[in-house]
Order: sequence, then structure tokens, then C-alpha cells
Amino acid sequence: MSKIEEFRSFIHEINVDAFILHTKDGYLNEYSEELTKLCGFTGTNGLLIVTKNNKCPFFTDGRYITQARNQLDQGNFQVYNIQEEDPREWVKANLTLTTSLSYYPQYFTVKEIRKYEDICKLVPCSIKKESSYRKQTIVTHAIEYSGEGSQNKCERVAKSIDKEAEVVLLTDPNSISWLLNLRNENAKYTPCILGRAILYKSSDVDLFVHDKEHSTIEANLDNHINIFDVSELENSLSKLNSIMIDPSTTPMSIMTVIQNKQVVEREDPCLIHKAVKNQIEITGAINAHIRDGVAVTNFLCWLENNIGNEVTELNAEEKLLEYRKEQDLFKQPSFPTISAFNENGAIIHYRASSQTNKAVQKDGLYLIDSGGQYLDGTTDVTRTVAIGNPTTEQIAHYTIVLKAHIAVASAVFPLGTTGGELDILARVHLWKFGIDYMHGTGHGVGSYLSVHEGPQAISKGNKVKLMPGMILSNEPGYYIPGKYGIRIENLMYVDKQENGFLNFKQLTSIPYDRRLIDTKMLTKDEIDWINNYHQFVYKNLENSVKDKGWLEKACSPL
Repeated sequence: MSKIEEFRSFIHEINVDAFILHTKDGYLNEYSEELTKLCGFTGTNGLLIVTKNNKCPFFTDGRYITQARNQLDQGNFQVYNIQEEDPREWVKANLTLTTSLSYYPQYFTVKEIRKYEDICKLVPCSIKKESSYRKQTIVTHAIEYSGEGSQNKCERVAKSIDKEAEVVLLTDPNSISWLLNLRNENAKYTPCILGRAILYKSSDVDLFVHDKEHSTIEANLDNHINIFDVSELENSLSKLNSIMIDPSTTPMSIMTVIQNKQVVEREDPCLIHKAVKNQIEITGAINAHIRDGVAVTNFLCWLENNIGNEVTELNAEEKLLEYRKEQDLFKQPSFPTISAFNENGAIIHYRASSQTNKAVQKDGLYLIDSGGQYLDGTTDVTRTVAIGNPTTEQIAHYTIVLKAHIAVASAVFPLGTTGGELDILARVHLWKFGIDYMHGTGHGVGSYLSVHEGPQAISKGNKVKLMPGMILSNEPGYYIPGKYGIRIENLMYVDKQENGFLNFKQLTSIPYDRRLIDTKMLTKDEIDWINNYHQFVYKNLENSVKDKGWLEKACSPL
């Protein structure tokens, strides 16, 4: 019996009509494996509605459409682009007010479940077996990297607690880790601690750690922090009268506990403070990106010199990790590396496996999207490089994407501008040719935390005002299924000019592939921008890369 058939049997057992699941777990972890076990999808954004009969609808965004169609059994699942088909509309069309839709309240937030409250009968289902989590190793994130003590952070954030509430309940592990200057060294990709926290107006904090008994706690906790096991959270909440929560991060299981209290709903007050990096964090990001640039540039040099020597997607990925491990303060990758050749590069969030591993040889385009977690910063970079002889079409498409990338990187904009308003600066270069890409142009990035950090983003509809100190990615792309993919990504931070306007300062220090650039398609300003960027790269890396001659060639003027 297949996994989906087993789950359908479970639905019959609990006597519900349908069951909704998604890729995140109870701590908002986007690398949960629960959905993978059920349907085979390995991406980080998917929502599945399991029905008793017929195909089960599966929703994901444009980054994963091709991947989902490749990984899911088309006999059991129907894949939808969530940007075109809203799951709520599907439920409205296929279920009724008397139809029962079950879900795990530990895994769905208040905001997510409210979407369906008025269109069907929602039935929470307790989890028989909690998701397996790695044992935690909780350590202090030193002030030499954080730039601000936890006590001071708590005092700042406590001022944002609504006057109608006694406390704020924090349920986002990234917010808690940032606020308390704590990290989980045994976490995969994102070093956040698993737990919940209650911040009082006095700036004292009760921290509730997942599986405290089996966690290794090496942190020197400040006096304002009291630590408990997460099993004690419910008892602590029961003693409160009024609580502020963020419905977009609070699980329904917690809402059930506090539903008879006075609940004030506001955005997580840590978000904007965490997004605006202080000068120590910016300096750390600059230094981390120089070391990361050395690693990736050494890799690109190795790749160019070893084509024909049995290079594959997987061993190239391993080689890049070797180079990163040579760098000071490196801890681990910041997300699963995307090492993709030719048609695999058209799968936006491709992950090489023994079944899909391609040899990187002959002619084509190789896309490598990777990042590192360093104690002083988080990196994320994508480079697309020519293998053998690129075609005229490939060069044209790469140059169009590069023009889009430069348009964002060189933008100057007034205070109050949102990331959503800048998104078009990139896309207009592709729209001229009737092409586009099905993902955002950029996302926020944490400081030795999540490589995908909100609330800021350069994407359609994002209304968060960009502020000095925010770190974002800039990654337009173009993908032709079955042929190749192109993406060019740098990280950058928002800076304030003397005239009061804002601009971006580049963090990533890695050359572009000059073989893929058609200078006839570029303006003089664009050529100048590339040459200035390559001077910046050369200056940062010249004394540290293994092959200075290769770097000189890669950074030579157009």
C-alpha cells in the first residue's frame, strides 16, 4: 500500500472528508520532511489536500511547479500553481459547510486556518507522533557578532507590546534566537533554537525550549532570561489574562489554549528590529561575504579547470563545500545547494540526487545556487557559468538577466519605497522580450540566522518599506523547461546617501561569467557598473584566492 493510500485509510478511520497538510512543521521550519514522505515532494513550499477519492490537489509556487510535476505521481495528484489557483477557492468549489476538513493544529497557524473557517467544517486532529527534531545544542551568539546585548534588545521590543496586553508570546524561532542572542548549533541550515518565549513589559523573558531535558545548553543566559521545558508553556499561559500574539506564526494548538483570554493580534514586534542590521552585523556580513567570495571563486576556477575530469552536479557541490570549510567562522551551508546542469537548471529549486545527477561536460549552462552560515553573517549567491561553447541564445538570455540584476543593484530610491515597488525594475528588462520568471526578485536575509528572512522582500505586492541596514538578495532569472536555467544572485544591503535617498551596497564578491555577456546589448552605464563591480571583487579577493591569475582574467574590464 502506498503512503497516500495509507493516509486515505487514516482519513476513513477518523471519519473526515479531507485532510490538509503542508511543508512547514510546528516551528515554521521550511525543511520539514513530512510531506516528502507522503507524496515525494522535496521543496520548501507545498500544500496538499488529501481527499477520499479522485486526485489530491497539490499547491506550490512558481519556483517548484516543474519540480512538483516531476516528483508527484500524476495518477494521485493534481499540481496547481498557488499564484494562479488559491487553495481556498479550491476548497470553496469542492467542499461545503458540512464537509469536514481535518488538520494538525500544531502545524498550522491561526492565520492559515482562518482562511477556511467560513467555507467548511474544520476538525483539528492531534498528532499521534510528534515530528522528529534533532537534539539542540544551544549556545550564546557573542556580542562581537550580534552587536547588541539581549537585555537591550528585550527593552526595545518590550516597548512594542500593546497596551491592552500583559506580554507578547513569541512563536517564531528566528525571532526568539535573535532577541536572546542564542543559536542552536545542531540545527540544519538555520541555527535557530526550537521553542517559544514570553516577553514581559519588564523586559524579562520566559524561554520554553523544545525537549529541554535532552538539549545541550552551553549558553550563558542573561539574568532576565528564565528557561523551562516547552511542556510548561501551557501552565504559564494559563496564569495570564491578556496576551499579544502574531496570528501568522502562532500555531492553532496554542490558540486553543488561550482562546478564552484577552488576545491582542499584532505583527511579531521582533521582525522589523531583526531586519534592520546594526553596524556590527553589517560589518560582519561584509567580512563573511569576502571569505565566502574566496570559497566560491576558488570553486569556479576549479570547475573551469576540471571540465572533462568526470565533474558531476554532486561532486561539484561537494567540492564547493570543501572550499567553504576552509574559511574562518564557517559553520554549515545556509540551505541545500542547487547544483544544476542544462535542463536541471530550469528546475528553479532543483536538488541533485543519485537519480538525477548529471555529468557537467561538453556544452551547456551550469547553475550553482549556494550559501554559507558564518558566525558573522549568512550568505546566498547564484552564478550561472558557460560550460564549453555557449549558444547565441544562451548569451542573449544571460545578458538580459544581467541587465535586470544591474537595474536593481544600481537603484536609487527615496525613503518609504517598498521592495514591491522595486520588483518591476528587474522584470521590465525581460518583459521587453516577452519573458518573465516565476519567483520573487529578492528576499531578506538574516545574520547567522535564516537565509529567507522577512518582512522585507523585492517581490510583487510586498509593502514593507526598505530601511538602511536591511539585507536582501537580488536574483532575477530565466528558465526554459527541458533546456536550461539562468539566475544571477548577489546579496546587498540598504544604505543611506548624503542626500537622504537610499541605495544598495553590494555584499557578494564573486565575478560574473564574461563569456556569457554580450556587450552590444548593454548600455555604457551597465558596462561601467560591471567593470566597477569586478574591481570591487578583485580588491576584496586578490590576496586570498588560490589562483590570482584566474581572478585577474575573470575581473578584467569588458
